[in-house]
Formats: sequence, structure tokens, C-alpha cells
Amino acid sequence: MFVGSIPSDMQKIVKEIVRDWECEDIYVGTSGNFTIERCLHDSGFGLHGNDVTLYSSVIGSYLAGNIIPFTFNEEYNEKYGWLKDYLTDPADRVATILLGTRLMETVGKEHKPYYKRMADAYRDQWPILHEKTKEKIEKLQVRLKSYFPGDVFTWLDDIPENQGVICYPPFFGETADYEKYFAKLEDLFLWETPKYDFIFGDRLVEFFRKMMSKKHWVFGTKEKFEEFEPYLKGMTKTTNRGVPIYVYSNSNTRRIVMPKQQTEPIFNPHLKPDETLGDKLTIATLNAGQFFSIRSQYMNHNIKPGMPTLAFAVLVDGVIIGAFALMQQNSLANFDKYLPTPSVYLLSDFPVANSQYKKLAKLILYAALSKEVKLICERMSRKRIHSLVTTAFTNRPVSMKYRGLFDLMSRKENKKTDEKYELNYGALLGKWTLQEGYEIWKKKHGGVKENEKREG
Repeated sequence: MFVGSIPSDMQKIVKEIVRDWECEDIYVGTSGNFTIERCLHDSGFGLHGNDVTLYSSVIGSYLAGNIIPFTFNEEYNEKYGWLKDYLTDPADRVATILLGTRLMETVGKEHKPYYKRMADAYRDQWPILHEKTKEKIEKLQVRLKSYFPGDVFTWLDDIPENQGVICYPPFFGETADYEKYFAKLEDLFLWETPKYDFIFGDRLVEFFRKMMSKKHWVFGTKEKFEEFEPYLKGMTKTTNRGVPIYVYSNSNTRRIVMPKQQTEPIFNPHLKPDETLGDKLTIATLNAGQFFSIRSQYMNHNIKPGMPTLAFAVLVDGVIIGAFALMQQNSLANFDKYLPTPSVYLLSDFPVANSQYKKLAKLILYAALSKEVKLICERMSRKRIHSLVTTAFTNRPVSMKYRGLFDLMSRKENKKTDEKYELNYGALLGKWTLQEGYEIWKKKHGGVKENEKREG
């Protein structure tokens, strides 16, 4: 029902930490979707929430027994004016905002047939969706003593020093993404937007120092801070190479939660360094364990993996030459101005290591863009899929691996990894069959490495 989540393992660590707190109230900064409040709702503490988006503020105020004033934007009356019938009582308003996170992907795109059909479908199904969502809201057991829609940095000054405070603030890049995600919702519904500044860099460190003036405190980060090292009391990772969350507190509880990756063997042979490719290109679906196994062998360990929807091995004459994985695309991504949508997301793609072919990685992409993959994606999603999008992190302004096969849709400064650029690429799906793609690759990129030529 709520958008986003703090990992369940971190929730467990936080719940264990606060068990011994001697205070009456706990103040949760940057509540987001109220994950912390929901996991502590039966802990016996009075809970207070805080955030700056319309989404969070409508929910938080409802949980605190108040109403955040917002109105429907009459500029959208022609296409979405029917929403005004669902803004009567407080639970109605919350349900409309929650469902609005689905509807907002159509706002401003109604001139495109796909998004128009989606908007019409939401309107037709809205009475049932709204009723079911409202029922869930009215059954919520979480209650807040107060909710503050404003800057967490200044809110911290008003928290009594003898109480507890918890915060897992979004870092600079995440905050910008968070704002962008809810931008269309806040176009559709108008409210008095609070003033606040991003918390990052020196201001983030200062914020943590202010938290430490309270009797009890705990905060989570995605990076280590040497200054707070004596207070590092926990760490959790959702995947083996996922982003860790470091938990700092003045509690005595210590806890580390690490994933155990379940892998399964793949019995097909892998391409050997001196082996020549055969004649027929095929793909084979991999289950999660098999994909984790081959990913651990060959994918760059600096790349933080996600959880695929579909994964494939790429084979030539039954010999594995690489793999790729797909994920259902975030429909809110603004890629439709670059290429036809709906899209699927190319989560990862990699060849086996140490082959004699210098552009083997491109053959994996030829396979991923094939008609066979397009058909599988359409069967999975039960709708037409027109394109494939992906993201590359690199210190160069272009990625040579994707260049020529994919079009560069956007380039921006990277704040997520050590590489300088974050590049978004897109390409049409289904321009060739697997075998046709293989023949194209052999003509354009099928050469071996120079040292292998000399040895031969």
C-alpha cells in the first residue's frame, strides 16, 4: 500500500535497539512511508513523524488525527476532475493520494495512446480500487502523537533532550530522486510546500551531531563515518554485493545481518580462453540460484546487483558465453520521449572471462535485443514491449559497450558510485532473431584479440 521501504533487517535492528530505551516518546525524522513507525507501533512509545512531501504528509497527518490541507489542481479538471468526488472524509483523501502514486505516471502523457488507455482504465476501476484502499487505511493500527511537515534539521531543535530520535535520511542524490518521483502528484494536488534544505555533506554530519544531543538516538547511513565509529552498532546488507546500511546508536546492542546467497550449478560448459565459437546462438532461462552463481563468477564486483525478473544464459552450440538479466521497467521513468514504450530494463549483462574475442560483450547485447527475448517479455508482462533500457556507470562520457546498439538518452553526474557519469541508454527490441544477430555480430565485431592473432 505504501511506496518504498527500509529493509526489514534494519527494522529488526532498530526494534532491538529501542527495546531498552528509557523514554516516553520516539521522534522519527524523514518518515518516508512510515516503515519505522509501523514496526514500532506496538512498542509502547509515543511516536512522532516528520517529512516534507505531500505523500508522506497526508499519511502522517492522518495517523496523527489531523488533516493536511490540499486541493485538486483545476488545470487538470478536464481529464482528472472526477478525482474531486474522492476527497470527502480524511480516509478518502489518504486513499486518493496513495492511489495517485499509480495514476501520476499518466499525467501529461494522455496524448499518447498507451498512457491514455492506462488513464481510462484507472478511472473505470477507481471506485473499486479506492474502496479497497480506504478499508486498509481504516484498519491501520499505527497512530502518531504528532506529525511535522517540514525540515527535519530544524524540527530536531524542538525535540526534548530526554526523548529518543531515529532517522535514516536520504542522501543528496536520493533526495532529488524522491522529489522527482512525487513531482506529478504534487502537480495534480496543490498544497503549501514546506521550505527545507537537502541534508548532505557537512550539513549531514552536523545533523547527526545534533541527534546525539538527545537521550537516545539511532541513525542509518549508506557510508561509514570515521567521526562516529565508536557508535557503530549494526550493519545490514540485503544482497551479497548490495549497498550496506550502517546503524549508529548510543545503545549497547550490536547486530550484523548479512545475506546468504543461494546458488545452483549450471552444468553447461563455459567458453574457454582458446576456444572458437560455434555456429548457433541460443538463450536459456536461469533460475535465481543459477543466475547468482554465474553472476558471482563473471560480473564486475564493483557493480551493485539487483533482483532480476528474468535471467538468461547466452550459449553458442550449447557453450555458455555470458548472461543477462531483465527487470520490469519503472513505468515512471521518463524515457518515452526518446523511444517507444513500454520498456523492460536490462539489469545486467556480461560475458564469460578471458575469451579470445575482444567484443564478446556486444554479442550478449545482440542476444538481449532479439525477437525471441521480446516475445518472452511480452508473455511475461501480458502487453506489448517495444524497447530495452539500461544504465551504465563510467568515467567516460559514453559507454563503448552500448554505443552503436543503444542510443544515449541521458548523461548526468553520478552520485551513486565512484564513477563520474551515469548514462541511460535505450534501444528497440526485436530487430533481429538470435541467429540474425549472431551473424551481424560476426561480421562487425567477431575479431579476436591482437595477441591471440599473433600467437595463431
